[in-house]
Amino acid sequence: MIPDKMKAIFVTEPYKAEVREVSTPVPVEGELLVKLERVLICTWEQRIFTGGDVKLPFLPGHEVSGRVAAIPEGTFTDLKVGDPVVVKTYDSCGACEACYRGDDNLCTGKSKKRFYDGVPGSGGMAQYIAISSTRVFALPNADADLDVCSFAEPAACCLRSMENANVGFGEDVVIVGGGIMGQLHSVLSKKRGARVMLVEPDAARREMALKMGADIVINPMECNAIERIKELTNVRGAHVVFFTVNVLKLAGEYIEALAKKGRIVYYGSFHPAGEVPFEPNKIHYSEKSITGSFSPTVKAFWEATRLLGYKIIDVEPFISERYTMAECQKAFERASSPDTFRVLIDLTK
Repeated sequence: MIPDKMKAIFVTEPYKAEVREVSTPVPVEGELLVKLERVLICTWEQRIFTGGDVKLPFLPGHEVSGRVAAIPEGTFTDLKVGDPVVVKTYDSCGACEACYRGDDNLCTGKSKKRFYDGVPGSGGMAQYIAISSTRVFALPNADADLDVCSFAEPAACCLRSMENANVGFGEDVVIVGGGIMGQLHSVLSKKRGARVMLVEPDAARREMALKMGADIVINPMECNAIERIKELTNVRGAHVVFFTVNVLKLAGEYIEALAKKGRIVYYGSFHPAGEVPFEPNKIHYSEKSITGSFSPTVKAFWEATRLLGYKIIDVEPFISERYTMAECQKAFERASSPDTFRVLIDLTK
């Protein structure tokens, strides 16, 4: 029985989150209704909580897992009611050049916007979401751990980053930053057979990286990190650098940590934005590659469902704390703390 009303978490003003009761969305032809059960608080939601990025009030949330609740007539899918799923809440049009080329994360077309009794939102912090069936991904086993599988979106983002870097077996990979995205890059790089060096000033984050399989950790407060990387690679430099921190002044420096034909991926966005100086001749003569990575593709999302659903990668240690919907204010406050990786909210409580 689908209720007419549901609970949802809104950011109503800067630094204030609260639960409201709103109308349950009704799926139309081509959509599914998903009962969301778990949501993680991402950096984007943290910025919204501080009053940034979107106009308030707003219903945030996009790192989610749940179960199919209803399939309306006219929706064709292999999924069944009750199946465990994850949801790609960021829509893409499916009809622009980027979408046709498989780069749907870079969609330039128009996509459907969601509103909840007139209030806009991505919708992941509501108990139900109505969304295109093409944005709902089956988990590979019926008893999938929904806590773990709520990492599908951030894992998919990192998988897209890995694809852009083309990490190969035996390569030296440097990850700048030991936050959750740096940690996920480390776990995935190890699955690609790389030797991983993670640069992070915080001791607890370095310890977590080693626990999760990183080969070497570097404290940039105790040494020149780029010189240390050169030492560890016999002067050559790293084959790949993933830059995952919001520290603009360091962004250009790590190009120097690359080997010839090395690749650097600027994974995260920079706030505030700015410019990074570099000498083009050094790129020309070394054939180094500089690229970015933004949001996941459909392909990366599917890959993430397999890695998480079959527990090919372990992300359980990255769930720092768990809260109920009623505790959403505290959950947001704790998510913004540097001593947490991901904070989870149980949408069933």
